[in-house]
Amino acid sequence: MSNRTRLAKQRTVAATQRLLEIEPLLVKENDTVGAVMRRSAAQPETRLIGVVDDAGILVGVIPILRLAETVIAHVVPESLMGGIADVADVARFGHAVEARSAREAMMPPASIAPEATIGDAFKEMHRLRLSGLYVVDPAGRPTGYLDLLELAIQYLDAIEAEPAEAAD
Repeated sequence: MSNRTRLAKQRTVAATQRLLEIEPLLVKENDTVGAVMRRSAAQPETRLIGVVDDAGILVGVIPILRLAETVIAHVVPESLMGGIADVADVARFGHAVEARSAREAMMPPASIAPEATIGDAFKEMHRLRLSGLYVVDPAGRPTGYLDLLELAIQYLDAIEAEPAEAAD
């Protein structure tokens, strides 16, 4: 691993999150699934919706795929039933059909501190199988959004610079 790749892994979330200028998409717990879908359609670059309480604290997230499945399950549930293979799939399908609000559709919060490294952020996204994380202050209020694409660009820049570094 080159010095440049090592430095890319150690770059902070705060220094990285503004690369693509992807804004957080925050909704309230009681917002309807339909309202959340319309807000996300107006801001498609944010692929992970943050759900906040009345104090503005991140209480959950909704991946775009989960939101779409929730809407589709209400209209054409049979389109999702074909993929049911085990008990976990049954539970997920039931959850999708029943969700009417952001609170009912959300997953636990997915966040990271601004001083964390992008290496830490990638590990967390990978562990949670999500394409983004909310950057939060110490109280848990979102201050930004970090997308997997932003992380990949950091690593790509480092990788592409390696041949030049080796030639020096």
